[in-house]
Amino acid sequence: MNEKKPETPFRPAFTDLMRPGERLAALVYLPIHVFAMPLLLPYLGLVIPGLTAVDLNFIYYAAGFTYLLAALWRFLRAGFDAMLDRFAMFVLAFATAFVLELALSMILTSLLNLTGLSLSSPNNDAFAAMGEYGRGALVAMSVFLAPVVEEALFRGLVFGALRGKSRAAAWIVSVLVFSVYHIWQYIGDGDAVMVLLSALLYVPGSAALNWAYERSGSIWCPIFYHMMVNAISVSRLL
Repeated sequence: MNEKKPETPFRPAFTDLMRPGERLAALVYLPIHVFAMPLLLPYLGLVIPGLTAVDLNFIYYAAGFTYLLAALWRFLRAGFDAMLDRFAMFVLAFATAFVLELALSMILTSLLNLTGLSLSSPNNDAFAAMGEYGRGALVAMSVFLAPVVEEALFRGLVFGALRGKSRAAAWIVSVLVFSVYHIWQYIGDGDAVMVLLSALLYVPGSAALNWAYERSGSIWCPIFYHMMVNAISVSRLL
């Protein structure tokens, strides 16, 4: 008979706090957020010509934020309580996620240098180009709205649903989905192979976010980590 190892700050037990009804609500919205809205929002710009790219993206994330806040309010509150109850684990998970992302980024950079590949993120390029249309809305969208929406979906839903069945599957699928999510819309804009390869740039960050969620047991750890990373990116791009 196998005995369960006791929880420690270095080996915490992961608990999925999302209930079946909440998971269903998030699952319904996932394809809408990933596919439907990115494809339909440009038509809204045609109907209302005054809307800028920043306006459309703000609508995109504000809609997701509003829906998920209403549908997952109990899950978000439970995650906040878990953060307060195990605050030492929360801080440790946050700090080690940063170290993990730094290490993986260095490894990825070394591998790209060895292969001679030069990758850039089309998503970051598009984001930087939107800076002239409204920095306030852009900061609100990227630093506050997007982290809540994306972490609720990719960590709370995808990672959480798979984690109880297979830890390996939870890691692989969530990292893959999160990375491809940031680049798939740009595949038709240039060299499709290079655009697909640019998804590798999101692997270190996605792995760090998974680590933050798994180790802390609170969705707010990857949310706050994501906010920090996006804030740093915004300060560099704008």
